[in-house]
Amino acid sequence: MVETLALAGLAAVAWGSSDFVAGICARRIPIRTVLIGSKVAGMLFAVVFLALRPWPLPTGNRLILMAAAAGAIGIPAMGLLYRAMRDGSLTVVAPVAAGAALVPVGWGIFQGSIPGLATAVGAVAALAGITLASWPVTTNRSADPGGDGSLLVRVTSRRVSALCATGAALGFGTYFVLLHEAAPDDPYAATGYARIAGGLAALLLLVLWRPSRGVASGDRGRPAWSLASGDRGRPALVWLLPVVVGVLDTVADGAFAFSAAAGTIGTAAILASMYPAVTVLLNTTVLRERLPHIHLVGVLTALLAVACLAQ
Repeated sequence: MVETLALAGLAAVAWGSSDFVAGICARRIPIRTVLIGSKVAGMLFAVVFLALRPWPLPTGNRLILMAAAAGAIGIPAMGLLYRAMRDGSLTVVAPVAAGAALVPVGWGIFQGSIPGLATAVGAVAALAGITLASWPVTTNRSADPGGDGSLLVRVTSRRVSALCATGAALGFGTYFVLLHEAAPDDPYAATGYARIAGGLAALLLLVLWRPSRGVASGDRGRPAWSLASGDRGRPALVWLLPVVVGVLDTVADGAFAFSAAAGTIGTAAILASMYPAVTVLLNTTVLRERLPHIHLVGVLTALLAVACLAQ
């Protein structure tokens, strides 16, 4: 159990840090660049990861198909997450996306594992947190003094962002299940194969996805802000950040796969889903982001739900 906790905790830290860096990237450069760059970087890291394996790689059809499916479904899930982080608050998006833990829990129930009281309470609290975190903020006209509808645009953007985060949660939850089912006895190979499949899918996406003309999606409608003063003068650093995202994601995937193999997939997924706490902590301390009160309550409720699910 200690091994499961430690590995799931490592996955949470790596995923939370990855989401924070990805959120910065998605607001600075086109989403497709972040998505494809991180996936390809993760694939290359996984190749090295597998090359260092001291024993032969398994080649079973089930392993390859399940891992490939996990890697492929990670593409739309990550795309939805980056879209949500680009147009919404990282502090809101992260806990909503953490609802992914409910999918492995549901899968466990389907396989005959009945959840306890804490798990049931946590599931209800998670749904409540997601609802509050995505609730539209009503206000009077004085909050939109220009009367140009900019307030409505911001509220609508938050709701779309929350919907994208919910879609990402479903995708990531399915990813958790597929990654575990690919090779419950060989998480090393499952992680590597899934990352390679995701990288190949990203390269295919690069060939098929033609960028639209005009303003880069990362800058459209966004204020001219930066993590650190002068980062526009150091574009090379910004364009290298997707590589950091890919490496962190690969580390997190590996830690999760080993955690699930050491314990149960439901426990591993729930504990690893504590990653929003890392994202929220980084976002509030580094970027000094503030939230409307109802969204803050939703965020705290979602984090509390994950803690309940971990009992």
